[in-house]
Amino acid sequence: MYYSDKTRTFFNRCQPFSFLCLSVLCIIGASILFSINSDAQEPSLAEKVFEKYQTLLLREDILAIFPIVLEKIKKPENQQLLTPGTILLVLDDPDLLKTFVPDIDDKFIVLLKEDQEVQAMLRDTDFQALLQDVNAIEELASLLEQNQQSLAERVFERYKDFFQREDVKGNLQEVLLAIKDPEIQPLLIPATIQAVVDNPDILKAFLPDIPDTFITLLKEDAEVKAFISDPDVHLILQDPAAIDELAALLAVEQPIHVIVRIVPSAVESPRVREQLVITIDIADAKDVSGYQAILEFDPTALKFVSLTHGIYLSGQLLPVETKVENNQISFAQISIDTAATTSSGTLVTIMFEVISAKASKLTLSEVIIGALGGVSFPVTVENAEILEPPRKPWDVNGDGKVNILDLTYVASHFGSDNAPPEADVNGDGKVNILDLTLVASHFGEEV
Repeated sequence: MYYSDKTRTFFNRCQPFSFLCLSVLCIIGASILFSINSDAQEPSLAEKVFEKYQTLLLREDILAIFPIVLEKIKKPENQQLLTPGTILLVLDDPDLLKTFVPDIDDKFIVLLKEDQEVQAMLRDTDFQALLQDVNAIEELASLLEQNQQSLAERVFERYKDFFQREDVKGNLQEVLLAIKDPEIQPLLIPATIQAVVDNPDILKAFLPDIPDTFITLLKEDAEVKAFISDPDVHLILQDPAAIDELAALLAVEQPIHVIVRIVPSAVESPRVREQLVITIDIADAKDVSGYQAILEFDPTALKFVSLTHGIYLSGQLLPVETKVENNQISFAQISIDTAATTSSGTLVTIMFEVISAKASKLTLSEVIIGALGGVSFPVTVENAEILEPPRKPWDVNGDGKVNILDLTYVASHFGSDNAPPEADVNGDGKVNILDLTLVASHFGEEV
């Protein structure tokens, strides 16, 4: 294309200016794009607070009350009061919060008083700003809802690397088994756990079977101490179901610990010459192929009648004679080719005749639960007691029969002002014809 000299001169003069304009436009465009990207990457106030305090906010005790607290704080009448100055006043005297928010949960007041992590969070200027922003409160509540995990899941995520340590894995099975013991569970309160952290040797007093290697870890390993001191871990230690869930997450197979119990565990004695039937049951078992035990009873209260094995074991059963000597019943059964297919069932049913309706105990001893190959399992035994039935006042002499001896006993104290209590059959403070007729109305009964 042909350009005149004036046109070429004009283009030559404009070229630097055009380049400058283009450069400015590029810079402005880049700045806008950078600004857009920066805004997209900048976390919201709620996200900042959640990221900073995620572990605390997802603690089970916090999750139980905090979303409710956030809902109350959102109310317009409460928003007016949520200045940094008011928040600091409440931190200095948590009971003041009831003045500003009367229906606040008392558990939150306790947290404000006792939990240093909660106090530190409330002193954070970002958190204070969030409390004064309804939209930010709603976003935080949504984040809490989205990120809720079970107690075991949170602890697993928090200590995933810790659980992979070989020295920790080596102790885990025995520790989990020990702390699930029903007799140990009531002892696992935070104060006891903290006392163990301070002085690991006292753990042996609560858990004699705990591995010595675990005691050494508690004494020497800061990471183990931090783990045991975690409030969420305290909650897990007090919850057998949470322990099982954590074990599943860790792919730790729980050791088998069989329960053998007498059923019922407590029963009122039947009357003399009536029958008492009990069963001996098994629970939490696996691959059982044989059992044996001795049941001790009070021969002055009960007379052995019969023992029948249940159908818990199957296959080729080896007969073992039941032996009854004095106050002991020895029994056993073995399957030589088949293991039990269920974890619970009835081992034996035992029948007694009552010879005296009184209190006594049924006690299992020398209990062995075995698997094919001669392996035995740890066993927890649950015994039983027979309760004395309520005394019938017309059996005046307490021999289990209402007969002429009861009538003559009452008659011998007839009209007496100092009669023994048992002669006053109807309990009206007098021994008279009413007492005699009450005994006579039950004459011939056995009680």
